[in-house]
Amino acid sequence: MSARLRLKTRLDAGCPAGGLFISLAAPEIVEIAAIAGFDFVLIDLEHTLLDGAAVEQLLAAAERTGLSALVRVPDARSERILQCLDAGAAGIVVPRVSSPADAEEAVRRVRYAPRGIRGLNAGRLGRYGDCELRDLVTRLDGETLLVAMIEDEDGVRMAAEIARLDGVDGLLFGAADFSQAIGLPWQTNAPAVVAAGSAVTRVCREAGIHAFAIPRANGDVSRLLDEGALGIIAANDRGLLRRALTETDRAWRASGAAS
Repeated sequence: MSARLRLKTRLDAGCPAGGLFISLAAPEIVEIAAIAGFDFVLIDLEHTLLDGAAVEQLLAAAERTGLSALVRVPDARSERILQCLDAGAAGIVVPRVSSPADAEEAVRRVRYAPRGIRGLNAGRLGRYGDCELRDLVTRLDGETLLVAMIEDEDGVRMAAEIARLDGVDGLLFGAADFSQAIGLPWQTNAPAVVAAGSAVTRVCREAGIHAFAIPRANGDVSRLLDEGALGIIAANDRGLLRRALTETDRAWRASGAAS
């Protein structure tokens, strides 16, 4: 099984998969995530300035260490969707999907004709032409994941229609931006936010697609798994690094060495 298929294979089998958000241009973090036991990484291009060379290096690190790599692009109309897929991404995560029209635009860019408009390329995934290219488009369409992020009230209201759209493989509830959208910024465990996330997961279960989730507090994982979410984005590289450095700094100061 290729690294690109690791995540999809686990999800299709009903097995949970653990992911790490990647915001830093450091392939070593991807390698460490693989050693730690993660199943996939999610490279963030929405809130970062990662360039193409950095993304290619992160994708290559995921491939050689056996991890699937999703990429969160800036929006449903981003030209980077094609580039990331051609570079070997296992799938695309699209933020701020508020309507079926938003999701349809993402599908058009992720899928080949006749479902979409993804351009043909015999690059890395086509072994630079050393394969049966006529079969390649069917295989890649079947392998590639498209995950729509639901981050506002319109998105939650339209989630069932988005989930039923041909070409959408999963939904990811964005609790942080949803909390801001309803006037409760960063209150990701407010009852209204939790209820909206549960509703999105339920929609996925009813539509037969995959539910992704980002735990926000201790104890969230058990609830999310019970609700049916299997793609668990358990941590982010910057947060892990900050917490580890903070603990280390406090530990040596508490030992008396700084007195």
